[in-house]
Amino acid sequence: MDLQNTLERGARKENSAFISKVFSLFGLSILSTGVGVYVGFHYLLATFVANPLIMYGLFAVELLLIIFSRAWSKTVPLNYFLFALFTFLSGVTVVPLIASFAAEFGSFDIIYRALFSTTVMFIAMALLGYSIKKPLVGFSGFLLSALIGLVVVSIIGIFLPWGNTGEMIFAGAGVLIFSGYAMVDVNNLRHYPEDEYIQAAIQLYLDIFNLFIFILRLTGAVSRD
Repeated sequence: MDLQNTLERGARKENSAFISKVFSLFGLSILSTGVGVYVGFHYLLATFVANPLIMYGLFAVELLLIIFSRAWSKTVPLNYFLFALFTFLSGVTVVPLIASFAAEFGSFDIIYRALFSTTVMFIAMALLGYSIKKPLVGFSGFLLSALIGLVVVSIIGIFLPWGNTGEMIFAGAGVLIFSGYAMVDVNNLRHYPEDEYIQAAIQLYLDIFNLFIFILRLTGAVSRD
């Protein structure tokens, strides 16, 4: 019994250290994205407008980094560099979207409201996910199906654009899906192998980044209505 208790305490301690490491990386990813936004606004926005292919090229780099993340996520120190690069590029490439919303609504107030709402929503769902001890495996399957559906609808929307009401429904669905992912991915931190801290941090980063995008779109749709 004493041996079992000792092993359980050791496992809890290791898991706590893993979660702390993941959230430290997550915090650094937010900082890196902020730097990317600053650089994008001050040095690259005009270039993106004049030559959108540059922005699409950066998008391609982001996509490749995510696709091959399992190949580099355990290689130190390359994993730290590529993780920082990915989050930095995410900040750079989101600048045109932020700028378009700021221009449409005449100020950055809509951006600040979306950031505040994203922070509150993510923290609430993260706390909920952490408080649930049971693995949310079944919920993960539902979210994946919903995400695939969202991607399909977004592709259809390229050819058959919807109105503001459709945008509101679409963005609302995105908010629900990535709120759910935030809950599930924080819950799953208990079950990651110790050397997959980068993968765990990437998942949390993608949750909050996409949550912000959809909350921004939803806020814009509500403001136009």
